[in-house]
Amino acid sequence: MRLRHRVLEAIERHRLWSAGDAVVVACSGGRDSVVLLDVLTQTRHAHGGALAVLTVDHGVRAESAADASFVVALAEERGLPHRVVRATAAGDDEAALRAVRQEAFDEAVAAGAVVATAHHREDQAETVLLQLLRSTGTAGRRGMRWASHGRVRPLLGTPAASVAAWAEARELSWREDPTNRHPHYLRNRVRHELLPLLESLRGGATASLARSAAHAAEDDALLERLAAEALTMNQLGDGVRTSFIAEGPPALTRRALRARWPELGARVVDAVLDAARRGRGVVAVDAHRAIIVRPTSLQLEER
Repeated sequence: MRLRHRVLEAIERHRLWSAGDAVVVACSGGRDSVVLLDVLTQTRHAHGGALAVLTVDHGVRAESAADASFVVALAEERGLPHRVVRATAAGDDEAALRAVRQEAFDEAVAAGAVVATAHHREDQAETVLLQLLRSTGTAGRRGMRWASHGRVRPLLGTPAASVAAWAEARELSWREDPTNRHPHYLRNRVRHELLPLLESLRGGATASLARSAAHAAEDDALLERLAAEALTMNQLGDGVRTSFIAEGPPALTRRALRARWPELGARVVDAVLDAARRGRGVVAVDAHRAIIVRPTSLQLEER
């Protein structure tokens, strides 16, 4: 039963929520989210969160309605309020399904709750690998945060084996989603092919990846703070001093640009850095806006 203490420690150490706060548990009906729901219910008097349950019926599988009903039954057994969001995704790819979930989570956060998800240590390792495959900096290598944008992850440091052990010890039931093994999804191939291969090459690879993510998170937090301070010192009206972007350390100037204009993508940021070093230029952001780089400052303007 050490998982109980691990979760309570994580809630306190990472300040995931305080007693009396509304905590919506995102539960798909799968093993991991069922375990999270069970652990938080078992420890609710210790962590003090006001629990509720949210499940999303994407409508892309014939069994999805039955999965949602299963989650509703779990919530009712535990005396918890529950909500089922039924939505049709724009497609059956990972991004489309994730967008549906995020919209439901955003609504809960907007209503004043935090949304607890069941991501564990192996999920963190998968996320780091996926980010590396897509090409990423420190921000991507940090993986998922314990808390961000109203999402909290009490199991993030927990090995999947500990989650499975809790499910067995508590004799829990859950629903199996066959799409979790379908090779159509890149994350599934990372989970079922790449991570096992890495473990066979070097035992403990999963734990090492998760540990590296924690170190990257510390580095990234420091860089974000330094970039924010540098941005404050180098703002000129609505713009940013060109000399800072041209001559400053890229680790700070990239973050400063994204902090000033969060909509800038990686390629746009690279182009702005190049233009700043030249002392002038126009970098399109979208069909209607561009970063105009002048010798003194650069600004986001309508075109």
